[in-house]
Formats: sequence, C-alpha cells, structure tokens
Amino acid sequence: MTYALYYYDSCPFCQRVLHALPGVKVEVEKRNVLKNPEFRQQQVEATGRTQVPCLLIENDGQQQWMFESGDIIGFLKSL
Repeated sequence: MTYALYYYDSCPFCQRVLHALPGVKVEVEKRNVLKNPEFRQQQVEATGRTQVPCLLIENDGQQQWMFESGDIIGFLKSL
C-alpha cells in the first residue's frame, strides 16, 4: 500500500495532518498542490474536488481518496 497527502502549506487543516505524520507508522508522500500543479490536476481528475488535505490510498492498482483532516489522522494512526 502507498499513501500520498495532497496539501498546501498555508492550509491550517493540512498543517494539522502534517504535524501528525511523524507519529504514524507508514511512509506518506507529501504532494504540495500549489508548488506542483500536476498534483492538483491528478486530484481533480480523480475526485472532481480541489479540497485539501486529501489522502490518496493506493492498493494493488485501486485508489481510494480520503478528505477531512480528522479522518485522515485517525486512519493513519490506526495502521
């Protein structure tokens, strides 16, 4: 399984998730949607939304997208 967090620095909800990352047991790739417009485009094409933070969960070619900082933190800490 791979995990990627779509975020940008000035978003307070993104900061909440970023501060929680050192306490999780899995590696999460950080994808800043303002510094790299391709990341935003990937998210929009897959979800139809630009809302961040957004966690992409990939497992054997299947993609799941999770929104809401509290849900993302709870999910990552449960792994």
